[in-house]
Amino acid sequence: MEITIVREENQSYFEPLMPRELWEKADLVLGAIEEGAACGILAATEEPEHIMALQYLFVAQEYRRKGIATALLEGLHEIGRYSGIDLTMCQYALNAEQEDLDQCLSKNLFELDEVRTPVYRTAFGDLSLKYFGKEPDEDNLRKAVLPLSEVTARMWNRFAEKLEGLPKDEAGETELEVKYVYDQDASFLLFKQGEPVGCILFEQLEEDFLLSYFCVLKNASPGDMMNLFQASYQNLKTRCSDSSWIYINALTQATEKMVGSMTDQKAVLRGQAVTRYYYY
Repeated sequence: MEITIVREENQSYFEPLMPRELWEKADLVLGAIEEGAACGILAATEEPEHIMALQYLFVAQEYRRKGIATALLEGLHEIGRYSGIDLTMCQYALNAEQEDLDQCLSKNLFELDEVRTPVYRTAFGDLSLKYFGKEPDEDNLRKAVLPLSEVTARMWNRFAEKLEGLPKDEAGETELEVKYVYDQDASFLLFKQGEPVGCILFEQLEEDFLLSYFCVLKNASPGDMMNLFQASYQNLKTRCSDSSWIYINALTQATEKMVGSMTDQKAVLRGQAVTRYYYY
């Protein structure tokens, strides 16, 4: 077996093993060759603060149970140590489809985060017209919310500090990732009297999107809350078809209650969101 870094000169050899969209996002791609055949692939992205995010790990069916996934992960760890990476992380919805990945990461000493939250899935076209069917007041939206691309580090840190002071049942998992993890145009902070009082944060998953965090503080009104949803909806409707999937990580009880009403009860539970870490 041979593990190699995939570069422009050998990319075509491995292209059938990974979706096209991931080739555009990956900072590092490793390929496995067994008996002259491209049989496995791993893709990762470099995140801020010395973190590597594992985005994709695949071994062709006929080559599984031969240690190829382990060899790919060992190749990633070797590069991580050489590059001064502090940890590699992998986030996914744990369900029947991801059991093999979960077992592989566990076998290869990735630690499991204790926090688990439900993940729902809905088609973009199933979002309720009661909430999103009418055109929003654009002037009002511009005054109330700010896209993440315009949010300063000071604003972001100020809001994160507010969340850390809340009980867990109100804020869910309050340790936000660095803001560059999230989609800069579909994610927004909500402001009231100049202070951040809420957020809606999306991550792009190939052609789909994950609503990874939503929270409003108690001094925000229902109308303020809807401004967050409307701002993201207006951006996503230019980038999604009706069949695009929206995944919703319900980190708070309030978010979980809203999932059904905002999708006319069409959202389907897809598993539990988990994160595994490998520390160097």
